[in-house]
Amino acid sequence: MRPKYYIYIVSNRSKMIYIGLTNDLKNILKKHRSLRMNCTKGNFGLNKLVHVEEYYDIDQAIKREEELKKAPRSFKSKLLSYSNPSWECVQSYWMENMERAIAK
Repeated sequence: MRPKYYIYIVSNRSKMIYIGLTNDLKNILKKHRSLRMNCTKGNFGLNKLVHVEEYYDIDQAIKREEELKKAPRSFKSKLLSYSNPSWECVQSYWMENMERAIAK
């Protein structure tokens, strides 16, 4: 099975966002939920998964992460409003799909 890489965006009630890249989405979300993330700005309750992109090529994933991080806030807001208009947490949806894929 080929490794997958995930660009993920987590948010909080104030719609502050954090963009990250991981190959272990389940573990990184546990860390965000338990507020144990060690990032330069602090965690700020960024524990709601609002967007995920899946990649098989690490170079493409890194390029996309850099693109999103450099993009203006308005671009990121439009992306989220398009993919997840109500900024709902999509963690359970993604975890169920990951479990199904592993079971196959």
